[in-house]
Amino acid sequence: MNKVRVNITNAVINAPTYAGVTFSPSMINFFYGKNGTGKSTLAKAFTDGSAALTWKGDPYPSERILIYNEDFIEKNVRSYGNIPGVFTISEVNAEKKKLADEKTGEKTSIDAQADAARVARDKVTEEHTKAEEEYRKTIWKKTEKTRKKYPDTQVGFKSDIGKFVKKLENTPMTPATDEECEGLARTVFGKQQPRYDKYFHIHTDDLPVSELMGVSIESRAKTDFAMFIRTLGNLDWVTAGHNAYHGSTDGKCPFCQQKLPDNFEEELAACYDQQYKTDLKALEKFIDSFLKDMELAENTIAKNLQNHFPTKNLAAYKQQAQLLIAAIKRNRDLLQKKRENPSDKITLEDLSPISVELNNITSIINDEIQAYMDVLADIPGQQQKCTEMVWGMMAIDCSAEIRDWLTRTREDKKAWTEKNEEEKKLRAKSAELVSEIAKLNSETVNTTKVMEDINRSIRNAGFRGFELQEKPGAKYIYQLVRDVNGKKEVVDKNLSEGERHFIAFLYFYHMVMGSQSDEGKVEDKIVVIDDPVSSMDSGTLFIVASLVRDLIAVCYNNYSLDEETRDDHIRQFFCLTHNPYFFREITYNRLADYECASFFEITKDNDNQSHIKEMYEDVQLSGGEIRVNTSPVRNTYDTLWHEYCTTNDPETLMVVIRQILEYYFVQMIGYQNENLRINLLDKHENDFWGGKNSEDYRAASAMVAMINVGATGFNDGLYYDSSAADVKHLRSVFEKIFTVMKQNQHYDMMTKRGN
Repeated sequence: MNKVRVNITNAVINAPTYAGVTFSPSMINFFYGKNGTGKSTLAKAFTDGSAALTWKGDPYPSERILIYNEDFIEKNVRSYGNIPGVFTISEVNAEKKKLADEKTGEKTSIDAQADAARVARDKVTEEHTKAEEEYRKTIWKKTEKTRKKYPDTQVGFKSDIGKFVKKLENTPMTPATDEECEGLARTVFGKQQPRYDKYFHIHTDDLPVSELMGVSIESRAKTDFAMFIRTLGNLDWVTAGHNAYHGSTDGKCPFCQQKLPDNFEEELAACYDQQYKTDLKALEKFIDSFLKDMELAENTIAKNLQNHFPTKNLAAYKQQAQLLIAAIKRNRDLLQKKRENPSDKITLEDLSPISVELNNITSIINDEIQAYMDVLADIPGQQQKCTEMVWGMMAIDCSAEIRDWLTRTREDKKAWTEKNEEEKKLRAKSAELVSEIAKLNSETVNTTKVMEDINRSIRNAGFRGFELQEKPGAKYIYQLVRDVNGKKEVVDKNLSEGERHFIAFLYFYHMVMGSQSDEGKVEDKIVVIDDPVSSMDSGTLFIVASLVRDLIAVCYNNYSLDEETRDDHIRQFFCLTHNPYFFREITYNRLADYECASFFEITKDNDNQSHIKEMYEDVQLSGGEIRVNTSPVRNTYDTLWHEYCTTNDPETLMVVIRQILEYYFVQMIGYQNENLRINLLDKHENDFWGGKNSEDYRAASAMVAMINVGATGFNDGLYYDSSAADVKHLRSVFEKIFTVMKQNQHYDMMTKRGN
């Protein structure tokens, strides 16, 4: 968490005891240091030129850096107690006052109209904000499935609903199907992008052709045996038998087992004339070539089917390939038949139509492969394309909701602008009236209320017998008077240092909180307070601490409130003190404001050199390490509460609880132990859930009983085992004690300090 830096953002001090000492103030700054460490020197450095100040924006003139210190007291509380200048104004002009009152009434009416316009404008904003939240939820839910399916396209928009919806509203509605997005996303966002070869085409359109397939191949030999065989039409059968059994029948016919003639081989060879042999050789060559081409086609199909490219046309390819393979098988059977029976006439099946269709599918698949490889060649560009496709698809899905919302937004913006312009005009008119009223009031500013406020503060602090009174003969000029024997006398001596300091601080307080100009204009200022409680008693110190907290709260509003309601006059605050009690009183509720409050400790070393150290520490929380302010002042009682808030040991916690109860209820409030038991337990036993038999009641009774017997243990018949107690339960009961005794404000304050 970064500090809020305003006005003075850095200071380098070169003054007595300071040698180039640097510190970086935030909005609210507390300095603690013992007497003599250089606090007053530091306070003066803001205006005497001994500090090199770095400003955020234009530097303030010295008159707008208001410093409360001994110089201020000496200048403003002297002589007979006159507070010079502040209450000096001209005589009242009754007519101008009347006109000012009339314009004030007019301004009140215009301010009411402006407020009504602001309320109407804010209502438009409120209703628009609620509707926008529901609209965003609708878009987020409607796109959930797509967003989760394509996480890589959602980088930078996965958790911020507002950012996602704004992006979707400005996304072109590009038509894209989920199937297209899925395929591209799998390719460009996958962990691995495999590469694929293209399919091979089948070449069956140039298969060898032979006229021998359609003619009967027969021998034309003239021998008696050849003519006999040809007459029987058994030449193919005889040839097949001879090829199968030649040389393995021991001179016998393999079919009838009769002895073959001695010249059988010559007779058989004579059956085959030269043309027959030529035709058979040509036929065999044709068959071998044709079978080889068909085998090549089958191998090509097999190789293509081993390609794992994920194509949607794979089933069609397989189906057409099966048709071709089946046709090849049929042709192969026909060729075998022709080979075995050359005299048969056969017609081969035309493979071209099937091959052409298969090659068409192959071309389609190859186009897919080429497109895929083109994608791989430009992964970043294709990732961007995929992202745009997915967002375009979601934009189309949510087009109706987006259209309705943009229409609603235009209408709300128009209504908001109308009310805003109406308010601006009314505020401008109100500002004009303020200027007119200021001009009229330039001689009619009444400071009586300021005097009454100061006198009230004096009485509240316990100062009796003196007050502010208008100086006779000088309207709106006041002096200090004391009641002496029933007569008011001007105080010009015997004013104690504590009284003098207190009056001076009250004046400083009202000077800071009020206007320093006749026009009533309040200007931005920086406030520096140096040891305001010197020589004051505890009662006065409490009042001053309360007023200082008021000044701090005004400064803090510049950070915490919006532009319309902020108090603009205190822009930065510095307080320096040596009093630890006063320091705790003004800082206990600001330790947690790390972003706008800073704590410093001023020390002086053995070489008489002053040093400024910012007090903070880094704290490890469940969400990570954060930096927090730390106070340079902590007393024993605060330390007990710190131990109470941080210990996780039940026995240690019970010891700390005993010490806090004894110090606060017995020593500070004045209870006796028995009275405390009666007021806490006997009168409020039903406030402890379950009454006397409850664990809460037993724990509370044990805590009270420990006050008398000390920190080492107790025994009042309860047999309470603190070592086995639950720390969370003990703290809950301890808090209930303060609630029942109506001291819960003290408990809340001290637990906040302890943390």
